[in-house]
Amino acid sequence: MQSLAVKYRPTTFDDVTEQGSVKTILQQQLQSGHIKHSYLFCGGAGTGKTTTARIFASEINEGKGTPIEIDAASNNSVNDVRNIIQQSRMATLDGSKYRIFIIDECHSLSNSAWQAMLKLLEEPPETAVFIFCTTDPQKIPKTILSRVQRFDFQRISQIGIVDRLTLIIQLEKLSNPLISAKTDALEYIAKIADGGMRDAITLMDKCLSYSTDLTVDSVVAAVGTIDYDEMLYLTGNMIGGQAEVMFKSIEELHRNGKDLKLFIKNYTTFVLDLCKYGLMKNLDLTQIPNFYEAQLKNKTDDWYKECQRLLTLLIKLNSTIKWDTNPKAAIEAILYGFCEGVI
Repeated sequence: MQSLAVKYRPTTFDDVTEQGSVKTILQQQLQSGHIKHSYLFCGGAGTGKTTTARIFASEINEGKGTPIEIDAASNNSVNDVRNIIQQSRMATLDGSKYRIFIIDECHSLSNSAWQAMLKLLEEPPETAVFIFCTTDPQKIPKTILSRVQRFDFQRISQIGIVDRLTLIIQLEKLSNPLISAKTDALEYIAKIADGGMRDAITLMDKCLSYSTDLTVDSVVAAVGTIDYDEMLYLTGNMIGGQAEVMFKSIEELHRNGKDLKLFIKNYTTFVLDLCKYGLMKNLDLTQIPNFYEAQLKNKTDDWYKECQRLLTLLIKLNSTIKWDTNPKAAIEAILYGFCEGVI
């Protein structure tokens, strides 16, 4: 079965979520006919770089032919670039005006490969267009950066992701009336995705496999993320000095085969989010679902200073247990010290 990320991958500029300035400039170049020979699309994973490159390529050639896509992560040698050079000098056979190359993960190219590419970009064939895509533009040589037109793709807003997920749910519901989704569940998926549309759609696809009725609880169960009720309960009791609750929680996690290092890492993120909320009284910059705000309003003013102290301890604890094959004792010792106020 086709994944939702593939099924709903944008095929026109209008379908691409946000990235307004990028789309505007590219469309203006298409209208004027002033197509450049080399572009660099950079930004976080899932923000639409490769998708936009495909759409742009299709528009350049008015739907004729297909671009040549190269994964530089596995084709990163100087010989691979020489092959690109050879292909770029060939005439097109499908009626398209340009031979277009989309080079994904281009930061993976070797130094010698970049040197060969530099010569190509200095004197590109008239009928060739190169679109480089990367999540790490800082790894690209400055000599290359000076010869490409750069576009920075921004992380997609939570609202933008939720709107797209809502549309997909509505379209999927046409073929499966049992599908439904609560808005707060989609907001939570958007937070976990951290600005990546592809990640958000993939996560939602996984959650729909678990339950066709998406709620925050079903998302947490499907994705295996933080149990926020458990985290709030643990935090409240630790701040209240209830060490026995902490010991019981850690023991239960241990007996259930949970990765205690991962738990502490997730718990650190959660406590950091509590500090953010205590400071700004806003959950938008956190991963905590919005419906927890009512509970937090009554707690974080009293918890704020203690959460700062707890966060400092958790940061040190993550370093302490990093290479520990049996971290349970260290975790319990440090958290016990917090509960008793001796650390």
